[in-house]
Amino acid sequence: MKSKEEPTTAVDMAKEQEDGLRDKVPPLRGKLGRSNTMSPPPSTSNVPRVPRGGSLRERHRSMDRDHPAHSRHRRFSAHIVARRESMFERGASLDASIRRPSLASVAERGNWGNRWEFLLSCVGLSVGIGNVWRFPYLAYQNGGGAFLIPYIIMLALAGKPMYFLELAIGQFGGVGPIALWNCCPVMKGVGCAMVTVSLIVCIYYNVIMSYTLHYMGASLAAEVPWAKCDPEWANMDTCYVRGATNVNHSDPESAHTTVHRETASLQYWERKVLALSSGIEDLGPIKWDLALCLFISWCIVVLCLVKGIKTSGKVSRVSILRLRAPPAFLISGNGNSFSRRQVVYFAATFPYVILLTLLVTGLMQPGAIDGVLFFILPTWSKLLDIQVWRAAAGQMFFSLSVSMGGLIMYSSYNDFRNNVYRDALVVSVLDTVTSIISGMVTFSILGAMATDLGVPIDQVVKEGPGLAFVAYPEALLRLPCPQFWSVLFFLMLFVLGLDSEFALLENVLTSISDEFTWLRNHKLIFCVVTACFCYLVGLPCVTHGGNYVLTLMDVYGGGVGVVFIAIAECIGLLWIYGLGRISSDLEFMLGNRPNAYWRITWSFLAPVILMMIFLYSLVFHVPLRYEEYLYPNWANMIGWALACVSMLQIPIWAVLMVWKQPAGSLKEKLQMSARSTAEWGPSDTSLRSEWIAFTQKNVPGTLLSEQRKDCNNSTPINVGDKLGEAL
Repeated sequence: MKSKEEPTTAVDMAKEQEDGLRDKVPPLRGKLGRSNTMSPPPSTSNVPRVPRGGSLRERHRSMDRDHPAHSRHRRFSAHIVARRESMFERGASLDASIRRPSLASVAERGNWGNRWEFLLSCVGLSVGIGNVWRFPYLAYQNGGGAFLIPYIIMLALAGKPMYFLELAIGQFGGVGPIALWNCCPVMKGVGCAMVTVSLIVCIYYNVIMSYTLHYMGASLAAEVPWAKCDPEWANMDTCYVRGATNVNHSDPESAHTTVHRETASLQYWERKVLALSSGIEDLGPIKWDLALCLFISWCIVVLCLVKGIKTSGKVSRVSILRLRAPPAFLISGNGNSFSRRQVVYFAATFPYVILLTLLVTGLMQPGAIDGVLFFILPTWSKLLDIQVWRAAAGQMFFSLSVSMGGLIMYSSYNDFRNNVYRDALVVSVLDTVTSIISGMVTFSILGAMATDLGVPIDQVVKEGPGLAFVAYPEALLRLPCPQFWSVLFFLMLFVLGLDSEFALLENVLTSISDEFTWLRNHKLIFCVVTACFCYLVGLPCVTHGGNYVLTLMDVYGGGVGVVFIAIAECIGLLWIYGLGRISSDLEFMLGNRPNAYWRITWSFLAPVILMMIFLYSLVFHVPLRYEEYLYPNWANMIGWALACVSMLQIPIWAVLMVWKQPAGSLKEKLQMSARSTAEWGPSDTSLRSEWIAFTQKNVPGTLLSEQRKDCNNSTPINVGDKLGEAL
């Protein structure tokens, strides 16, 4: 029989746990060492000393070891424990507010164990297949150096600034990409669009990973299949093996004829792996070998996702199949176990060892330097082509994973005072270096192939997303024991893709779970159902015409839509919420105000340049091509419809947010929808009052117009926004 004091509901249990833990946790320290005033400090005679340093979770674990009775309670992150009120307690109306989950539900999100988990997970998200697969083929498609220059310019003026902005604002708010827009409810559609783009990209991204599994399995044979022209799949009249004594194993003089020759690696890719049809009109049947590889890939992703956010950092360290390693494996000890530093070192350097090995091998071949020069030196006339700049912008966002929500989601699990500037600088530089190394590897091989075939570099292979699966296998053939190196290389590609795939889908699951918190109690079912949906939607990409579908999704779903979302993100954060407010918030969190470079690129250069590229690319739109194949008009319309699935959410949600305001006139509705809600503020809510005072002091002219209660006391505090009042 239950006693009267025993909680009877989940809400009561959560409140009881919150009250018990709040008494145990000492007050957090705010900016410049000032203690918060959320509650009086507990008596030091009864409360165990919490060790300084380490993650918040580790501090709670230390208390648990000293006090066994305390281990019965759920371990909350300190900034979550500090929340004085939940949605249940306030009974607040949602109206224009974007829901911030209650204390009990937020506690289920978890947080990073330490800063290395976050940093390496960001590396895994940004440094992936996009660098090794997508960057080289776009560079080749858009003139080599003529693509590299716009890419670097876009990276400096938009990519790196927005990368830092997303990490910083996600860490400040401590919520996902949808709930983040409590700072500016009228732009809630930006968060929804980010989640939609993540879902679209992760569907076809896993198809690329299935290709790597296919190649990995094929590499286990006694001889890699692309090392010869097999009559089973090759056209023996045109098939060519580089370095062979003859071209088609029958006529040594055919090398000098006018017959268009194709390497065995190219024909293996198109004729064996893809069984490529004549066009998107002829999808043909499903290739069941690729469908099986796609199924295996999704199974591995699901095994990771059911473990939640903590899996990402551990697997970024271990880099094997993303299964959670036992604690003994991650901690130094006696015997043969790896130390944590050794594991990090291996995971961080393994892809670069493979790429640098291929680069050295490629540069030693005749004609390789010509290929590298084609990659570095631009064709100046192509710099005037707006499509090159749009492709560079799309690749920059795709590679860094900016404007897809994953960075915001990852940084939302950070400690409030984490040095996110350092993390953003490290990851963005590493991403660029990886792309350039991958490009040099690819173009060195293309230069050698062009010398063998006696054709210009821009004609040596067909343009398209299959370039990486032609150039890299060619390079692997030049290494001793190509089977071994092929397995390692495609394993590397799969692991790189898995990091990014995990983050994309985790972003979708986390964002939806933040809105519908009851889904956290059914994590496994939710994850499996989502993966099954993505697998079924991705099956058209593994048909005989599937590569045409994949290219359509990549160009429109992962390219055009992302640029538009980035523009709206800049407008919402920097023009409506305000550059002054952003700078003040980051100064409050990091201790330093963003310098002139960040403020100018955020508020002017990034949005204006992206607007110009987007508008010009619409005006001078060129229908999509796949190598020599021109997509029909109906296929381009499907592509634009796919892009609109994400883009149209921004104006639709803006209208809904304005319409839901309780004010009477349209002007008042616009004002209220542009103001921060009562849910917006530091993820460490014990600093709420200090943050409000800091903002009022450092952002002159901030208008106070919306009544809300501070989480630290019951005194009504006015919080508003200058632009919202101006509207």
